Amino acid sequence: MITLHAKGQPSMGIKADLNLSNFRVNESIHFKNSMKTGGSAGFFWKYNWHENSALEVDIMFRYKTSELKNLSIGETADYHYFGIEIPVYSLLQVDIGEQILYFGIGTFASFGLVSNYESAHRHIDLYLKDSISGKTMMRRCDFGMGFKAGYELKSRLQFNFSCQIGFRNNVNDWFENVNMISQTFNIGVGYRF
Repeated sequence: MITLHAKGQPSMGIKADLNLSNFRVNESIHFKNSMKTGGSAGFFWKYNWHENSALEVDIMFRYKTSELKNLSIGETADYHYFGIEIPVYSLLQVDIGEQILYFGIGTFASFGLVSNYESAHRHIDLYLKDSISGKTMMRRCDFGMGFKAGYELKSRLQFNFSCQIGFRNNVNDWFENVNMISQTFNIGVGYRF
């Protein structure tokens, strides 16, 4: 039996996920970027604003990695990132018996706390300000769109998939002709109290 979710019920929960992330890099430069695994943990708040729709706000502490290959000098390095991400989703949800199927679309904003480039020969703090320009190599703030789908069991245990695609070039202005746009794919579990 399919029923609609009751409105006006706020709830909270916890969640954790594994992720694959990298950057979409423009073809005019000699970089290639491959996905590597990371993870996230955080909290969510959900409010059912209509019978079958809800608003969900997440606060996630996210760790991401990817592999960067500089083809012009033949160097391979790992990119490491740790930061706070806040996705806001508009959810369409349907109760199936005592379980919930949901799909969402929304936006996200993130703030980087740590970002490093590590190869066999060097370690670069990408948020360290240059002494001349006063700029960092990478921008701390990013924003974009997110999509998610999930299923909640009667026990309130959730399984979900989500992805975020950035809109902002993560490389600072003093790198000419370089565009690096973030993308992250997550698969996770959660529990709603």
